[in-house]
Amino acid sequence: MGLPPGRGPIPVSGIDASNDPELAKAAGELNAWIDYLLHPELNDGPRIYRYVHPKYPDEPEMGELPYRNPWLDDRPQEYETRSVLENYAADIGAFFRPAQAVSGISESLIERTYSQLSQGCFTWNKQESNDAPAGGDQRRVLDVHYPELHPARNNWMQMRKSWISRQDNAAHEFEGDFIKFQVFTENCFYVVAEHLVRYRAIFKKAGEDIARLMFGLTDKFATFNPFPEGGGVGFNFLSIVVTGLVAAATAVITEGTGVTAGVLLGSAVADMLGEAVKTANSTGPDSTQYQLESREHLRDVAKQYLDAVEKIESDVSWAINQLFASLRVEVDKLRTERMYEAVPGTGTNATSVPRYRDYL
Repeated sequence: MGLPPGRGPIPVSGIDASNDPELAKAAGELNAWIDYLLHPELNDGPRIYRYVHPKYPDEPEMGELPYRNPWLDDRPQEYETRSVLENYAADIGAFFRPAQAVSGISESLIERTYSQLSQGCFTWNKQESNDAPAGGDQRRVLDVHYPELHPARNNWMQMRKSWISRQDNAAHEFEGDFIKFQVFTENCFYVVAEHLVRYRAIFKKAGEDIARLMFGLTDKFATFNPFPEGGGVGFNFLSIVVTGLVAAATAVITEGTGVTAGVLLGSAVADMLGEAVKTANSTGPDSTQYQLESREHLRDVAKQYLDAVEKIESDVSWAINQLFASLRVEVDKLRTERMYEAVPGTGTNATSVPRYRDYL
């Protein structure tokens, strides 16, 4: 890789270096090369020499060369010099729009919301494991993604062990429904937090892939050879990774060394991406191989790049739409499962927080 002779990187608006440093670096270097190649009259780099007066209407250009040819330059009446990227001169933004579309996601901003969503009461117990109930009540909520971990249910039962009356039964019913309602409510928050992890991971992976393609195209611009021995710069991006992140497994709280704790957003994203890549690697045929080949014309390599980054942008768009649909489905499911009978035995389900007076 590297920059054009005597040039520095040209920052691209909309690609935030503070959030996406590698993508911003790749875009700045690519932008410098594009500007360099668009003005062959100002440098000695790659250029096209075209006949001024072709013998035939469809006669091709003299050729695309990786450097200035003084002999052809001295014959302006026969040959004109054109940019190797002349086909894209009217819309240079096409090289950067996919990168701009996936840039600007602030992990530090999301982290504040994420941390609040992932701090529960009944399902996140920061105490040592020996403080948690051993065995627990048979009515303990276990059939949820994040089961009940806090000893509150047992604590309540201990407080009224010697209390035998109708009110005791009512309290028992109330406590069971209240804790179930709370557990499922917290699980709703955890589902939102999980989707935030997936949201961040989708943009992060897309940004990494586009940056690699940018560096690859920059490398082709810097080492252009119209007469290669073969080969090219290959990228096995496993496109299933971005789309597969919608349903990828992740966790926003974890149990380890006897303590249940929250997982930082950055760690959750890294863990999920690692597992998603492993899964994609095991699929084989579902992966997408992008190849920036050593072709005769740099404009053809540029077209390969544009096709690849537009595919990534399309995958991200699909994934985000699916993520939105997934969030609604999962949260609605948990809301349904947390319903209870406001007056036990009536068969009438309630969706609001349980009130003790309704059980008396």
